[in-house]
Amino acid sequence: MHIKGIGINIDSSAIDGDLDLLEKTLGSIQGNGFNYAEIPVHGVDAIFKGKLNWLQTRAVTDILKEFKLKYTVHGPDLLNLMDSGNFKLQKEIFKSGIEFAKAIGAEIFVYHSGKISLQGEIKGKELGQNNFLKIPLVRKIDQLKKIEIKTLQELASFAKNLGVTIVMENGCPELEEDSLEISKYNYGTNIEDLVKQVKEIDQENVGITLDFGHAYLASKYYRFNFLDSIKLALPHIKHLHIHDCFGKSKIFPENRDINLIQFGIGDMHMPVGWGEIPYDKIFRLLKNYNGVLCLELKPRYKKFYKYSLERVKELIESASHNQQLKKVSPFDKYNN
Repeated sequence: MHIKGIGINIDSSAIDGDLDLLEKTLGSIQGNGFNYAEIPVHGVDAIFKGKLNWLQTRAVTDILKEFKLKYTVHGPDLLNLMDSGNFKLQKEIFKSGIEFAKAIGAEIFVYHSGKISLQGEIKGKELGQNNFLKIPLVRKIDQLKKIEIKTLQELASFAKNLGVTIVMENGCPELEEDSLEISKYNYGTNIEDLVKQVKEIDQENVGITLDFGHAYLASKYYRFNFLDSIKLALPHIKHLHIHDCFGKSKIFPENRDINLIQFGIGDMHMPVGWGEIPYDKIFRLLKNYNGVLCLELKPRYKKFYKYSLERVKELIESASHNQQLKKVSPFDKYNN
């Protein structure tokens, strides 16, 4: 493996524009031994109505320079080039996100692959406002995917001039309505479809952020082979998101982790080794990977940042020697 470094995400909702908290969090990340941090452009309030706020960006950059860390950038969670109703603004936000990455010296800009949200239609049905769900036709979905392809080809050229690589992240199959086959409307939940989209874009600086937690959840829901899907994506992977879960998709409206964790449900973003994802097997597949390994943990697990970093280092070491890593469960009783 040719690892540029090991990083960890900064949670956008936890920071919520508080630059003092950003500074404190970066100190913790550096203090725990990471050499990369993933900055959410929306979490630091750098974009206002599509435009990059250069005063805010300069303030953020000044803070980042205080640390010996390197950086990657995560685009806004709602960034979506298949949002036809707000397409012009979405594209503008995307360009500003790339500019932000350049401003802070980041080579990676993470974009959640496009989707068609069905929330509005479903919410309307629940309120009795519609008699039927207005589900988009297949030709409409294909049209929006083609628009995303063309737009990302344009944005890739813009990003290349700034030294930035766009990496499309696979999605998580949390259901908006359990009777719907959501991969049609959120193609990025299916690794095979995401690979096809990246191939169609066909740009050197557009690749995949493979999120192993999302992929594991999708493999259980769609019943495809998890490790085979990773092999399929390997030639296109330029960034990695690492966290753990139990592979149980959320199929009801409850969103609060405090009510889901005890059931092992959802996109849990736990430390490696706490769930069921077979990371020992995964890391053996990554021998030719050249990029950053980015842990993506929820803030509730911040006490385990260093623990998580050590687990990833052990995985790298075991993979380089082609050894089986002994699984250490946090639920086993400690031996004194």
